[in-house]
Amino acid sequence: MRLHLWTFLAALAASAALTWRASEYQRETSALRAGMSGIEKVKADLALASDAKRLQVMMALAVRQARTTGDLHLAIAVDSGVLHLEQHGAILRTAPVEVGADGWQRAAGDSIPIASPRGVRRVEEVRGDSLVILTGGATLYRDVATRPVRAGSVRMGAADLQSILPNLKAGLPVYFY
Repeated sequence: MRLHLWTFLAALAASAALTWRASEYQRETSALRAGMSGIEKVKADLALASDAKRLQVMMALAVRQARTTGDLHLAIAVDSGVLHLEQHGAILRTAPVEVGADGWQRAAGDSIPIASPRGVRRVEEVRGDSLVILTGGATLYRDVATRPVRAGSVRMGAADLQSILPNLKAGLPVYFY
C-alpha cells in the first residue's frame, strides 16, 4: 500500500514539475517572439513547418530517386496499395497489394514491434515462389485475402508475384512511399 502511495506522489510531483517547465518554455518562447521582427517570425514559422514536413519531403525524394535511376526496381505506394515494377521511368508491371499496418510479431517467446515499411529497402532473398525477404524485416508474400496482412509486410496475389519473381534478385531496390 505504501509503495502505491509513494509511486502516486512521485508521479504527481513529476507531473507538476513538467507542467511548470512547459509553462516556462511557453513564456520564454513568447518573450523571444516578442523581440523578433516580422521577417524573423516568418522565418521561425517556416523552420518549424519544415520540420513537420521533413518526412513528406523524404518520401518525395525517394519517389523521385526511384523514377530517375535507370535500374530495375520496385515502387510500392503504401497508401494506395499499388506495386510498380519500373525501369528507366517505364512501368513494366502494376499489381494491387496490401501493406500490413504497424503491429507486433512473436519471436522466440517475445514480441517485437514491426512498423509498416517506408523508405528504401532491398531484396535480401527470394524463397521459393511465395516469399521475398526485404531488408529491415519486411516481406513480400502471396496469400489468400481472407487472412489479415502480416504486420510490416506486403501481400499480393499469386499470379502477380509469380510474374515479377524472375526479376527479383538480391540487392534490387524497393521504394516504399
